[in-house]
Order: sequence, then structure tokens, then C-alpha cells
Amino acid sequence: MKRWMVEALLGVYAAQVVVAAGALAGWEAGAAELPVTTFVATGVVIAVGVGATVRTIDDLVDRLLSLPVVAVMVCLPLLFLPYLIFVVDPLSEAGLVAIMGVSGVVSGNVAVLAGVLIRNSRLRETATELVVVTVGESDTDQRTLRIAAVIIVGFALLAAGGTTIVTGGISTMTLTTFVGGLMPTVLLFATNGRELAVTDIGVRIQHSIIDWRDLAGYRLTDDEVVLVRSEWYLPARRFDRGEMDDAALIEELGEFLPRVDEQGRVELSPGQ
Repeated sequence: MKRWMVEALLGVYAAQVVVAAGALAGWEAGAAELPVTTFVATGVVIAVGVGATVRTIDDLVDRLLSLPVVAVMVCLPLLFLPYLIFVVDPLSEAGLVAIMGVSGVVSGNVAVLAGVLIRNSRLRETATELVVVTVGESDTDQRTLRIAAVIIVGFALLAAGGTTIVTGGISTMTLTTFVGGLMPTVLLFATNGRELAVTDIGVRIQHSIIDWRDLAGYRLTDDEVVLVRSEWYLPARRFDRGEMDDAALIEELGEFLPRVDEQGRVELSPGQ
């Protein structure tokens, strides 16, 4: 995955959202309708301009993957949805423009996914692995991930169905927009790693690396090794101790992370 792909996707995303918002605002204000070629040309200019601008940002991937930026990128295109459902005919020119705005959720989510892949690739290239074990994620984690995936896709399908019922059409377009936009998120959380490695910069789970700064500690139970995340909205990762030789793994984890109990209290400080 190359950085220029993120730059291009961000340009497309900006063009979709800005052109759609500008066109709809102009029409609502009573401005004369412009030919489609004008919107296409404007979108190309915006995409190129945004792509060139973000190219100058050295830490683009890190900024893109910050929680506020991800939240705005995913949610902003959805603001077109009420307008599409309740204000305009989806098959009208304004309706098609609103659909273009809503579909920005696809390019936005794909840009975020590309950023995640780039960051993981960079981290793997610089990381020194200290211990590697073959693991199986716990049944609890597997059930949680499956339930989360089902809920996300379920909400997407309900939203698509509701839009189709209210508007009387565009079922295929709505389904593609919602499911296509949400699937990268599902794929990010539904990976079921089989290899766990402690490195000098974080913990690698299959192909993804969790930075030490994103971990609050580790917890041991009779059945599981649990990696506790530092933020409340990030799920803990659980691994079945019965499927791995965990002595070396626990020793290396203890060099970087505190061992904590169920309440998050430190039982052993790093290095002890």
C-alpha cells in the first residue's frame, strides 16, 4: 500500500462532499442550476488540490488515524442522508448529487483502511521481534468480533432498507454505499490472528501492531492472556493460554507493560 493512494482517496472524498454540499446549498438558495460538466470539473479541481495539499503533510497517516479525524470522515457524508430521504426525489438531479455526497463514506473509510495498512507496514519494518508465539484468540474474543460484525452490517442493512422504503427506490445504490462503506471497519476488527509477537515498539498480532502507548497493561487469568487497551473505546484482546507456550511471552510483556487486575490496579510494574 502506497501513501499516494491515501492522498488520492482523500482528494476524491473531499470532492464528493464539497461538490455535493455546494450544489445542494446553491439550489436551495435559488441559484440557477449548472451543467453536470461544471460539477465534474469542480470536483476534479478540488480532488487535485486536496491531494496536492495533503502531500505536504509529513505525518499524514498519523493525523488521518486520530479518533477525531476518523469520526468526522465517517460521519460527515451521512449528513446528506436526511436530505436524501425527506427533502428530494432520489431519482432527481438533486437526489443523485445527495447520493454522491453520502457515498463519500466509502472513499473516507477506504482512505482510513489504507492508512492503517501503511502504518502497520511501517511499524513492522522498524520493529525488532523479541518473542513470537502461535496463538488462538479466545472464544470470548471470537464471539465478540462476530457479534460486532453482525451488528454493524445489520444496522447498515436496516438503514439501506429504510431508505429504500421511504424513497421508493435506489435500493442497490443505498446498499452499496452503506455496506461498502462499513466493510473496511468490519475487516479491521474481524481479523483473527494466529501469531503473537512482542517487539520493541509494541505487540504484533498477525500483521497488525499495537503500539505500547495504546496498551495500559496485561492481565493473566487461568485461561487467558489479556492485552488491556489504554482507551475505553478500544476492545481488549484476549488469547487462550491453553494453545500456546506463554512463559517467554509473559516475561517479555512484563518488561514493557504493568500487570493489572480486573479493576486496572497495578499488580506488577514493568521490569519486575
